[in-house]
Amino acid sequence: MKKTFYSQGKLLISGEYLVLRGALALAVPTKQGQRMEIDEDATGENILFWKSYDNENNVWIDVQFNKKDLSPYRETLKNIETPVLETLQNILNTVRKLNPEFLKNNGSTHITNYLEFDRHSGLGSSATVINNISLFAGVDAFALNKIVFGGSGYDIACANAKKPVLFKMDEEGPVYDTVHFMPPNPEKIFFVHLNKKQDSKSAVHQFNNNSSKFTEEIEVISEITEALLFCDDFHDFKQLLDEHEEMMQFVLQEEMVKTKLFPDFTGSVKSLGAWGGDFVMVASSMEEADILNYFFKKQYNTIIPYLDMVI
Repeated sequence: MKKTFYSQGKLLISGEYLVLRGALALAVPTKQGQRMEIDEDATGENILFWKSYDNENNVWIDVQFNKKDLSPYRETLKNIETPVLETLQNILNTVRKLNPEFLKNNGSTHITNYLEFDRHSGLGSSATVINNISLFAGVDAFALNKIVFGGSGYDIACANAKKPVLFKMDEEGPVYDTVHFMPPNPEKIFFVHLNKKQDSKSAVHQFNNNSSKFTEEIEVISEITEALLFCDDFHDFKQLLDEHEEMMQFVLQEEMVKTKLFPDFTGSVKSLGAWGGDFVMVASSMEEADILNYFFKKQYNTIIPYLDMVI
């Protein structure tokens, strides 16, 4: 009998980086996610067949593993990039540590993944796999994500959510709840992709090596998160986005993306998640056509309206 699991993508609206130190963060699940289908055949060989399709229905992973020790079959390695293989092996081996009975059943197991968004977009191609495989294996997705990627887990919270998520890490682990969040004038808000994928695992590792406590900064970002949640004025909303960027510029000692790439843009530009890549959120009182033309002229062609992206 075929089993199916589905996880939503994610965007982190506020609290990037400092969510790792306990700041209150606001995240939203996206309308697109990833589906995992599992088909088991007790009469087949003890092989795990793993296949992943991208959003254009092209196969980008096609590899087989020996279910006994989860080692890949050499002849299938040409169908997977080395970093992707290493991450996938890490996920599978960690799942087995969390659940020693994982894939110990006799016969073949076919796991097929169907991604609905561009895997280079930063919307959570890894987190959705983590959540789906956790649902299948009966393990804690937050624990699996922590071991493999070291992140806060907000993306795992979004994977299971049908509404925006207010998220915080405390000493006992992630604490989160779904909330009602609709920014003022959402038709004036867009997500623009910066044409490159940011390595969030590397960014998290680098930030975790920073020994600063950022006590005051965490408090400010948490206050901004709460203010964003209840803000009903578009001008005030943009001001909060700008204040968030300025604070994180100080924390990270990096130039804000607006200053670096869009200094003449009339409106707010806020990084989402790891700075330097993936999507940014822009908010402007300009006409939609003028907003789109501004970014098109700069060769940023992936521009998605807020209401088309977020659940």
